Amino acid sequence: MKIAICLSGGVDSSFAAYLLKEQGFSLVGLTFKLFENQEEIEKAKMIAEKLEIPHHIIDLSHEFQAQIISYFVKTYQEGKTPNPCALCNRKIKFGKVLEWALKTLKVEKLATGHYVGLEAYQGEVLLKKAKDHKKDQSYFLSLITKEALPFLTFPLNGYLKEDIKNLAKKIFNLETSKESQDVCFLKGKSIKEFLSLFLNPQKGPIVYKDRVVGQHEGIFFYTIGQRKGLRIPLGKPLYIIRLEAKTNTVFLGEKEDLAAKGVVLENLNLHLPINRWTSPEAQIRYRAPLVKVKDVVQKEEKTEVYFKEPVFGVTPGQVCAFYEKDFLLGGGIIVDKL
Repeated sequence: MKIAICLSGGVDSSFAAYLLKEQGFSLVGLTFKLFENQEEIEKAKMIAEKLEIPHHIIDLSHEFQAQIISYFVKTYQEGKTPNPCALCNRKIKFGKVLEWALKTLKVEKLATGHYVGLEAYQGEVLLKKAKDHKKDQSYFLSLITKEALPFLTFPLNGYLKEDIKNLAKKIFNLETSKESQDVCFLKGKSIKEFLSLFLNPQKGPIVYKDRVVGQHEGIFFYTIGQRKGLRIPLGKPLYIIRLEAKTNTVFLGEKEDLAAKGVVLENLNLHLPINRWTSPEAQIRYRAPLVKVKDVVQKEEKTEVYFKEPVFGVTPGQVCAFYEKDFLLGGGIIVDKL
């Protein structure tokens, strides 16, 4: 079988490639250029040479700028908090790259170094949480299309991160002291610094109980649920409960004001039809605990999801992923709370 492996030059993708080569697959390395001064490309070249496999570099910088970075900036400008990695997985890695690999290289599968599994459930092949739950990345794959799943393989499922770090160091002499950034294109900048390259921050009011209590530096520097950095001395803990882009206003409230009985989603993406869900749970942001789903109401353009217990810190722009017995059922983008 011919497999294309996405090589970033890091520990995970390098060891995934090594495993596939050892298993006797015909392997081709793929690295995609997403922005300038991408040091990972040279590292990926070295890994491909060491493994003695062909290596292709695809320039997707235009698509990445148009579909991911522009979306990232625009979403913050609207007072929301985006998840660019989930969108990139759908549109770039398991979209453009998968399509190119299948058509141009004539491969049968695309492999990556994600910590996630693929198993049969209810007659379908679905993504499943990795053995190493601390490193599980299934949440970031909840927006990829169901049609892509049959063409994917994830060699690292079943391995623990610590074991891979030790093995990769022996095989490739790769240093693993520094984990990769959650948002690759920030390149060491803070979100505030990065957004300031594209947006002109406008100061505006901070409101608590219909009263202006302070001034913010720019609405896109804040996020729902934020408590630190507000510098509002009102004698009690306050949280950001709403961001209103139209009026450039940040609204504060108590923790209970963050409670929600559910979420409103757009662009719902299903790996398993809702009528086949039996005991679904939802995750409203990465690392958030799972909450049991009470009901899902699909409307024309939006989907309302009700939970069996309240959740806190629902953040428009983030992804809500659905699970059942560790299997990923799909996901959607949060636009509001219920």
